[in-house]
Amino acid sequence: MQADGGPAEAATLSGLVEQFRGGGAAPAVIALDESGSVITQTYAGIADEISRLAAGLLSRGLSNGAMILLWAPNSPEWVIAYLAIMTSGNVVVPLDDQISAAELDAVMRHSRPVCVVTVARHLQELEACNADARARCILLDEDRDDSPGWRRVCADATANTFPAAEPDRVASMLYTSGTTGTPKAVPLTHANLTSNVNALIAAKLISASDRVLVPLPLHHAYPATVGVLTTLASGAALVLPSGISGAELTAAARLGRATVLLGVPRLHAALIESVEAAVRGRGYVARALYRVLMRVSIALRRGLGIRAGRLLFRRVHERIGADLRIMASGGAKLEAALAWKLEGLGWEVLTGYGLTETSPVVTFNTPGRKRLDSQGVPLAGVEIDFETVPDQAHGEILVKGPNVFSGYWKNEAATRAAFTEDGWFRTGDLGYLDTEGFLHVVGRSKEIIVLPDGVNVSPEEVERVYETSPFIREVAILEKEGSLVALIVPDDEAIRQRGAMREKELLRDEIEQAMLALPSYQRVAQYRLTRRSLPRTRLGKLQRHLLPEILEQAIRPAAAPPQAEFSAEDRQLLESTTVSAVWQWLEERFEATGVALDSSPQLDLGIDSLEWVTITSEVEQKFGIALSARALSQVVTIRDFLKAIDAAERQPSMPRGPAPAEKQRYLEDPPLPLRVLGWLLLGLNRILMKALFRLRVVGASQLPSVGPFVITPNHASYLDPSAVAAALPRRLLRNVCWAGWARKMHTGPVSRTVSRATRVFPVDPDQDLGGGIRLGLKALTDGRVLVWFPEGRRSLDGAIQPFMRGIGALLEETRVPAVPVRVYGSLEAWPLTRRWPRLRPVTVVFGAPQTVDTLLAEGKGHDAPARICDRLERCVKDLTV
Repeated sequence: MQADGGPAEAATLSGLVEQFRGGGAAPAVIALDESGSVITQTYAGIADEISRLAAGLLSRGLSNGAMILLWAPNSPEWVIAYLAIMTSGNVVVPLDDQISAAELDAVMRHSRPVCVVTVARHLQELEACNADARARCILLDEDRDDSPGWRRVCADATANTFPAAEPDRVASMLYTSGTTGTPKAVPLTHANLTSNVNALIAAKLISASDRVLVPLPLHHAYPATVGVLTTLASGAALVLPSGISGAELTAAARLGRATVLLGVPRLHAALIESVEAAVRGRGYVARALYRVLMRVSIALRRGLGIRAGRLLFRRVHERIGADLRIMASGGAKLEAALAWKLEGLGWEVLTGYGLTETSPVVTFNTPGRKRLDSQGVPLAGVEIDFETVPDQAHGEILVKGPNVFSGYWKNEAATRAAFTEDGWFRTGDLGYLDTEGFLHVVGRSKEIIVLPDGVNVSPEEVERVYETSPFIREVAILEKEGSLVALIVPDDEAIRQRGAMREKELLRDEIEQAMLALPSYQRVAQYRLTRRSLPRTRLGKLQRHLLPEILEQAIRPAAAPPQAEFSAEDRQLLESTTVSAVWQWLEERFEATGVALDSSPQLDLGIDSLEWVTITSEVEQKFGIALSARALSQVVTIRDFLKAIDAAERQPSMPRGPAPAEKQRYLEDPPLPLRVLGWLLLGLNRILMKALFRLRVVGASQLPSVGPFVITPNHASYLDPSAVAAALPRRLLRNVCWAGWARKMHTGPVSRTVSRATRVFPVDPDQDLGGGIRLGLKALTDGRVLVWFPEGRRSLDGAIQPFMRGIGALLEETRVPAVPVRVYGSLEAWPLTRRWPRLRPVTVVFGAPQTVDTLLAEGKGHDAPARICDRLERCVKDLTV
């Protein structure tokens, strides 16, 4: 830093620290502690503390390139120790504050450090790993007799000068994050690091007036080089939050007056999700307005370069940080769609690409030159080339420049494999340069899945499609026995908001819907659900070498483990006599599989939406607790269920029995104006189905002359209800009631009016299947003809899906006949992938009525509803044209 506050190039990191004194009283590091207090250290102040600690290290005989581990959480002291170790001519080895005992032991054996700079809570772990290293500790958080604090080391310092650091001398040794399970030691020289810093400063990413918020763990190359070194070399201020929760980040942004947020894609995705979750909580009008404003803002930004988001979303900026203007992202690829949402909200998005071995930045989207669908252009002095990869459309990215390391420490084999014969570093990533010089990274060559037919699949590309579902929190694509398999982690909160009574079916629908956006060779052959978070590095990259074990556990789940020790909150919940009794009852009921408070009723215990009706009826009979459909729809874990029991006990019971009157009216004959509308709609439907789709009807003569009975068609297309309605004789049509999905047929005034006119009553299998069954019972009790689609969902390929148990319960209760129906041609006429139908012939085949006794006698299953469903499903499958 020059005396006027402007940045100047430094050849070594020692020279960089010398420039800090020119910053004087300007803030260098702004940190928030757990109480929310703001601690500010000036440039002159940290320059003095860095120099004194460097002198203290030398006075202890730590010199001549000694390896010194830095193992501590983010803090101003971490920054001071990081720079002091390098200033003293030694090598800093920064470690993850959350490193495992096994990883720590491996690093200790490999690097053989002469000293460990750490915090008191790590002393016991360190002693268990290496007693000698425990005796050579310097603490950043306190001063002890057996382990001196860093300020005592500073006080003991006697050296006034520091050894001259040559540019090619190693400054830092970083251990790669281990996404493949084989971390390697990467030595970076003063020249490597300063070349990156000087190039980033030249690109004018930030200025001396900026304040850069860095919530990432500083031991990684990206936050260390870009967040710490470049920020301080620019004369800007480094802002460190007290933690990484949303509240802690927004507090740091506001109180630290941050102008730049240095993040990773997962952090930016979480920020967008928090904004959109707040919008969703304000209702339909707010959601619609948000979508419109976002489209307008992005269009203005794309077309005219106008950044309207700061005005249109002013409240968002006030809540997160009014001074925040730049969202910088690295560590992994930021998808263009997410980047444009951030731009739409009013922030400037800067992204880049790099690796630990390249110090780390290779390319960057700069303020003056960027394309959000790319990873930017090469930094000054950095060259990019490509090496052909067999069977790949794009080559492996090669890099050469002053930022590239010289080779892995004590690993000649890995070094030889990492470089070409003429000295280019192989990144292991696939990509290409477009005509304007922007780099596009398309995947990682080592992670490419090669299928038995020779087709190559990038798992990241497929994962991005599945992650568009709001109900999927994480997804990983693996290869198993020659096919693609997806490991899915559900988003419990999103499912809870939607209604959790059909969690398994909901997730299946989302996965199959996503598959339609993929070519056939990228579609998964099977998927497995897990509630475990997928293993990731601290920067959010999947550790793919750990995924096969998780997949095997998901494929062959063992019985639930014994309940872990209850938390204080759990113990308080179970203090209720009723809750404790229900918990004991659940343990007895699921003794064979085992049950824990974290068990998922659907995914772990196999409780479907109809069995919930049975369980809640038993709870009401045994314990006198009646749960509302709304309360049940929020249950994602057994803990949620017990909380619902506790809440219901504290307030009056919800009435059970008949469905509410406002829903029963859909079963009644509508008023004359709506009745006329219904006749017109049904008549027009009959004309259109026959004229446009050449409707053919087979077996209608087998239909009973009067109700009550149930019609059970297969379901492959939106055309199916229209086809069945047009195929029914007029004598029956005027007495028909239809079970309609509440989220499709009862979402607005127009759809509710049409449903009332045609007697379509609401069924919501996600939140209140019991209510839909009660309405069906009422219709049959009144002598109506009921049309019920037993699959509960459309088939993607036309194959008949398993019948859901609701139809079995209805028939067991009413003992009315069931008429199997099969619709042919509707999928070809209107497949799920098309917005509008096409003119194709449709045929409706009616089967002979089946009595409940026959279905029970010929069906297979563990109870009556299951046997009824099994036989009825086979009856529909057996129908032919």
